[in-house]
Amino acid sequence: MNSQYLSRREFLRLAMLTSGGLFLAGCAPGVVPTAAPTGATPAPAGKPAATPAAAQPQYGGVLTRASQGEPANFDMFSNSSSFTLAAIAPCYNSLVMFDPLNPSKIIGDLAESWEIAPDGKRITFKLVKGAKFHDGKPLTSADVKYTFDTVRNPSQGVVSVRKNVLAAVDGIEAPDDYTVHFVLKRSNPSLLLNLATPWFLVAPKHILQEKGDMKNVIVGSGPFKLKEHVRGVSIELVKNPDYHVKGRPFLDGFKIFQIPDAATAFANFRTGQILYNDAMTRSEADQVLKELGDKVLIQSANSFVGDPFAMNSKRKPFDDIRVRKALAYAVDHNEAVKVLMEGDGVVAGLLPPMTWGLPASELEKLPGYGKDAAANRAEAKKLLAEAGYPNGFSATMVVRKAAGTHEARGLFLKDQFSKIGVEIKVDIQETAKYLDIMNKRDFDIATTVISGTADDPDSLLGDIFTCQGTLNYSGVCNPQADELFIQQSQTVDETERKKLVNQMELAYINGYNTVSLYYKKKLMGSWQRVHNYVMHPEPDNNRRLQEVWLSS
Repeated sequence: MNSQYLSRREFLRLAMLTSGGLFLAGCAPGVVPTAAPTGATPAPAGKPAATPAAAQPQYGGVLTRASQGEPANFDMFSNSSSFTLAAIAPCYNSLVMFDPLNPSKIIGDLAESWEIAPDGKRITFKLVKGAKFHDGKPLTSADVKYTFDTVRNPSQGVVSVRKNVLAAVDGIEAPDDYTVHFVLKRSNPSLLLNLATPWFLVAPKHILQEKGDMKNVIVGSGPFKLKEHVRGVSIELVKNPDYHVKGRPFLDGFKIFQIPDAATAFANFRTGQILYNDAMTRSEADQVLKELGDKVLIQSANSFVGDPFAMNSKRKPFDDIRVRKALAYAVDHNEAVKVLMEGDGVVAGLLPPMTWGLPASELEKLPGYGKDAAANRAEAKKLLAEAGYPNGFSATMVVRKAAGTHEARGLFLKDQFSKIGVEIKVDIQETAKYLDIMNKRDFDIATTVISGTADDPDSLLGDIFTCQGTLNYSGVCNPQADELFIQQSQTVDETERKKLVNQMELAYINGYNTVSLYYKKKLMGSWQRVHNYVMHPEPDNNRRLQEVWLSS
């Protein structure tokens, strides 16, 4: 079957059909292109679907945004921070991606087409020709193979935080310069969906072989190139004149200003120095609409981003499940939504309350999710007494500085835990130090994040909750839950998969590895002169910026 694009549901439906012996092919070319500026080279087929608009795109201008934190480095293999992705995503390409203008669709990027074998155990990608890295070297199947082999089997000392997402991949073949085969151990209906998420960026083989990682360089094939990085001040990208997609990008550049203070960043947005802000609070959105009216646009979306906390099961007293369960009981989830998200959040388990998450009726039966906070805390104190801590205990919580709700969440949790006699010292750390602490598992409790970049259990839970998950900071291991994870991952029938996912989620919740407070509703504000920037449920899925343009 040939297609211009695949929606998530279409992909899962067709994947189900392949298990019955049909053949599936995806094809990027053919999508209606966005209108090109007068006198410019028309945009060829293969672009994201155009949005209806009277205005013609214009070339030029620099898009600006603020970032509350500095990237630890520029490596796509070891990082999971949006600070890093905002800087590198415009500079690279993926095999496939979510359509920047329609987040429900998957379109080709470096892959001009793809085919899924009848048994679902082989995906063949045909690559575009003419793509080059910023150093002038051509991008071929060898780079794709080396990149994904690095994700799957990193060299000693190299961290790959998305290794488990590719657990179903048995091998990658590159029979010629523009063909790549993903050979699978088992059918994996979500693989293409997960390959469209933003971290699977193709890096140059020659750089990886020379340096071992991409921590200190940005050499991609994307629409923008790194011009300058002044640590603590800004990151500046400029247009790649040799970009293989003709007519793109529209922008001359993109600049990220490091502004740790959220109030200062918001003030810069209000004056127009910052052209968009995709981490607005409800009160900020209301304020700019009142002050600026139709000069700004506010977009919102239910997100795939959850705000949890993790407990280190390798340290006392958190090696006792009763202690971890007590802290789960201590938190008032509804109060967290009210205080931390100004109501723009949804109480949820480990998965967002969309396709796969447990229904509210089931959640309310679980520790801490019942609406009677006093009863929950009485149960928490009982558990602590049973564990040998009738008077509570003291612990330290590591919190990432200037990153979303981390700091406010740390203070909120400190207050919540104090109600059951647990005294918390909040240790706020810069991003690089925070990540070092987490990677070394050198913490008692920590504010963390669940961010899978797609509404899919493989993407959301694999790295955080499975025994071998690279982001399983708690260290809790449940082999039975992992078996359910594998089963659901290869189940193509959505109804049957949903049953397995619910069982798996309950099993992981009951291990009290990481406790989810809620899932966020995201708000993005932009000045009306910013065009073709559509907010995705996971904003990180739309960082390429090749379709964005600025009006005068």
